Amino acid sequence: MKFIKSSDKPWEEKKGYSKKIFLDEEDLHTPGARIQLIKIKPKETAKNHYHKKQTEISYFLNNNGFYIVNGIKQQVEAGDVIVIEPNDRHEVVNNTNSDFLYVVYKLNYAEDDLFWGK
Repeated sequence: MKFIKSSDKPWEEKKGYSKKIFLDEEDLHTPGARIQLIKIKPKETAKNHYHKKQTEISYFLNNNGFYIVNGIKQQVEAGDVIVIEPNDRHEVVNNTNSDFLYVVYKLNYAEDDLFWGK
């Protein structure tokens, strides 16, 4: 068994978002696996990007934003799940006055698999 206390994990500030890594491939004994909490601050955007190998499965904790995937706006609600597949161009927008929070399960994660822009 593993127990992860969210308050023990630090926020890492990134371009347009923050993340807390709960578990990585070492913890999960699965190459390329990662589970993290993402926060998009009010009125912020995680700009358009994509991954060549990685799949991201997001579970939304609130309704404070939306995704744009391959040019299509997808409004999400708490409890919804979205799967971003390799080469899906995506950005995440928080157009509210509260944090947009969601958990991301990453498959085939690699540090060098992040590409900005179209």
